[in-house]
Amino acid sequence: MSIGFQAPTEERLSEVGARDGFPVVAAALRHLAQASEGANVERVAARLGSISPPGVDQLAASFVHLFGHTARGLVCACETEYGPDNAFHQPQQLADISGYYLAFGLHPTPGSEARVDHIACELEFMDFLNRKQAWLLENDGRAPSGETLEVTERAERTFLRNHLARFGRAFATRVVAEDPSGYFGALGHTLLALLSADCARVGVEAGPLGLAVRPETADDTPMACGSDGELIQIQRKP
Repeated sequence: MSIGFQAPTEERLSEVGARDGFPVVAAALRHLAQASEGANVERVAARLGSISPPGVDQLAASFVHLFGHTARGLVCACETEYGPDNAFHQPQQLADISGYYLAFGLHPTPGSEARVDHIACELEFMDFLNRKQAWLLENDGRAPSGETLEVTERAERTFLRNHLARFGRAFATRVVAEDPSGYFGALGHTLLALLSADCARVGVEAGPLGLAVRPETADDTPMACGSDGELIQIQRKP
């Protein structure tokens, strides 16, 4: 899902199989539906598989319209732009998010302007945790780095509860509201279903469907996770 909320390119559309029905994401949705007996997840999977994306130029224009060039687009894609309006909330949350990444040896590319709290970065981290869990399950539950399955599962639960699901469901709801019949609206429906099912799977409370965005202040920080080379450098093997 992380690639879906980055600026569209033909390479990214191909990587997620956007023109082939999003086979990997659709399969994950069907698996979650079987595990949770979720009819809504099944419907979202069917809808996702029927998407016929427009050309990349049109998608890029829609992306800019929805998410803008800074942190404060029509739909805000950065977690710490939501929540209390005080001087401490945002830096504390950013430090906590960075702490999760660093605990697993993940670092933004030096010099990158990518924001660690962008929805794409947080989704990429969750993907990393899921892949690590799968590897650990096949390798006696312990990585060479010393990380265990228990530690990784705990990180997944707490990051989901405190960060990704806390704001991700509200973000997805806003995307759906602003692009109800479009490509990104379909991704919003998908993200909402995935986060809701994931919260149920690991036993944490799902975040709210609505969160207020902090009053706007001057902010020139680029909103996106940037180019391929600017994303969190996620290792694919523990």
